[in-house]
Amino acid sequence: MTSITAKGTGGPPPRRRFAGLAGVVLFHAALIYALVTGLAQGVVKVIQQKVEVSVISEPPPPPPPPPKIEKVVQQPATPKPQAYVPPVVNPPPVVQSANAIQSVTSDPAPQPAPTPAPVAEAPKGPVSAKGNCSGSAVPDYPAKALEDEVQGVVSVVFTVGADGKFNGFSNVGFDGGIPPRYRSSFKSAISAALQGYTCRGSTSLTQEFSFKLDSGS
Repeated sequence: MTSITAKGTGGPPPRRRFAGLAGVVLFHAALIYALVTGLAQGVVKVIQQKVEVSVISEPPPPPPPPPKIEKVVQQPATPKPQAYVPPVVNPPPVVQSANAIQSVTSDPAPQPAPTPAPVAEAPKGPVSAKGNCSGSAVPDYPAKALEDEVQGVVSVVFTVGADGKFNGFSNVGFDGGIPPRYRSSFKSAISAALQGYTCRGSTSLTQEFSFKLDSGS
C-alpha cells in the first residue's frame, strides 16, 4: 500500500503564529509611522527647497533707475555795457598862418546876381499929349475974352494918374496977347477940356492951346 503525504499541511502551532503576525503588524505600523512622520517632513523639506530654489532661481527685477538730477547752472548776468564817454581833449589853439590867410583870400569872389531886365520907365520930361492921349476935346472960348476980343496961345504941362486921367497942372504959360485978368478964365476952360482926356498912365504931358478970333465974323 502506497502512503501519500500532503505537503504544507503541517506548520507551527497557532500561538506562535499569532505572535509572529502581531510582530509583522507592529513592524509595518512602525514603518508606516516612520514614513508618515519622517518621510512627510522630508517631503515637505524637499518641496520647500524646490519652491525656494525655484523662487530664488528667478532673477530679481532690476531696481528702478535713480531719478535723473539735472544740474541747472545759472548763467551769470551779462553786465550792461556802459556808454563810452570820450575824454575831453582841449583843442590846441588855432594859429592862422600866412598861407591860410592866402588860401582864404584866394577864393573866387561870389558871382554877382543877374541884372533884372530893365523896366520901361516913364519919360522924365513932359511928352506931347498928341499920340499919348485919346478923346481930346477942344476947350470953350471964355465968354469975357471973346467979348473983349482977347486972343492968344496958352501952353500947359499937366500930369495924369495910373488910370490915365487928368490930375492937375504942373505949369501954365500965356503969351503976351492974354492980359493977366483973363488968364484964370482960359485956365479953367483948358482944365475942363482935359477932364475928357485918357492918356498913358503916370505921365507928364504938354500941349498948346491957341485961342484966336475968326476974322470973317
